[in-house]
Amino acid sequence: MNKKIIISIIAGSVMLGGSGCKKFLDVNDDPAAATNVTDALLVGGAELTTAFNIAGGYPARTAAFWTQQLGYDQPAPEWDTYKVTASDVDNTWSFDMYPQILNNLKILQDQATTANHPHAAGMGKILMAYNLAVTTDLWNAIPYSQAFTGFENFKPKYDSQESIYTSINTLLDDAIALLAKEDASASVGDKDLIYASDPEKWTAFAYFLKARFALRLTYAPGKVAATQAQAALTALTKAFPDESYNPGVKFESKSGAQAPWSQFTDNNKWGSVAVSSTFIQLLKSTNDPRLSVMVDTALLGGGYRGRIIGDEQINIDSLSAVGKFFAAADQSVYLATYDEQLFIKAEATFLTAGFVAAQPILNSAVQATFTRFGMKPLGADSTAFKTYLAAKCKLTAANAYEVIMTQKYISNYLSLESYNDWRRTNFPKLTVVQNAYQGITTVPRRWVYPASENETNAQPEQPAKVTDRVWWDTKQ
Repeated sequence: MNKKIIISIIAGSVMLGGSGCKKFLDVNDDPAAATNVTDALLVGGAELTTAFNIAGGYPARTAAFWTQQLGYDQPAPEWDTYKVTASDVDNTWSFDMYPQILNNLKILQDQATTANHPHAAGMGKILMAYNLAVTTDLWNAIPYSQAFTGFENFKPKYDSQESIYTSINTLLDDAIALLAKEDASASVGDKDLIYASDPEKWTAFAYFLKARFALRLTYAPGKVAATQAQAALTALTKAFPDESYNPGVKFESKSGAQAPWSQFTDNNKWGSVAVSSTFIQLLKSTNDPRLSVMVDTALLGGGYRGRIIGDEQINIDSLSAVGKFFAAADQSVYLATYDEQLFIKAEATFLTAGFVAAQPILNSAVQATFTRFGMKPLGADSTAFKTYLAAKCKLTAANAYEVIMTQKYISNYLSLESYNDWRRTNFPKLTVVQNAYQGITTVPRRWVYPASENETNAQPEQPAKVTDRVWWDTKQ
């Protein structure tokens, strides 16, 4: 990861990190000399690390490999053939997620509450809820209730995923209440990289997350699918009104400030990354107009040719790379999108009211994806768009769930949500790749616990296998 600039703050055990650009570092305090870490630095640092290292980093990249959107043009066993070990996931847990994100967000909540900065505290709770969900969805049971006591407890217990999701919902409800309060402090201001401290947009994001997580638990033990779907629909009435509310961190073209997907795919310096044959074939088979935006033509011979994951033949120049729109250096990394919201609404409507009611919402969701992909000429009234909808997005009682979730999978290209949705619904239908690591016979459904935890914080939940399921993953 090309982190040209790292913000380091020593205040107790606080550390913030991320790749830099002027907007990110435009602060008046000297971080190296800080004795009190400002709300602004804590919010901006958590946002930057979340966008670069989580939403655009190792978790999202693993999701893209395991859902067969990307392939790694290296001899098997490798990343895309399910070789992800306890050492591989260590940095995400012990460098990014716990010290740089979750611990700093706990500090933010505590100090903002003490200083009567309700909006900063609300932002902290929403970012905490988002990252807690990422953590528990990857690892299942995780430390939370005892995780932030510092020197008082070096061996925090693991809380169940069910209890983590209860805490997530409470965090979001508390954040909504805090953001509704008057706050004249402007303690974060424009150092908020996502919404420039706009409480209305942060509140909409909280409601969006409530809808996302309601559907996450659709098939969790003890939950009723229609009830979860209705909860999602209720939350969506107060979520994003349009795509202008998409929560994202904008990166820049200059060296050291490029977007994470640009850095990951540029010049093959992380290995030879190509779009997978599975994904390209899906787009080709449906004559999807988005193919040329999502995928580049091969350097040798042109055309769209994907990496057959696990295949022994390696020639990166004959394979298609990630499309320039998604690999752009100045791309934004989104934590959520309006088109995802519409897909949530389409699925929830299908589960509560059937496929006929879901059809117009699905059409709007696909249209919103085209718009976000920069394909505005293919508007709702264009012949190409209408032809695609009629041929590939027509819902029936038999195909509705698969069509909705497959379209969402395409929309969530390079997003961790593709992996979460696949585990939750088993759509799209994926098969195990060839030459899978250690003879694995199913697509992995979680991460193993990191080496640092196995060595220093032994818990009953360890060890775990990548083929084990997290608590909410029950769909057969």
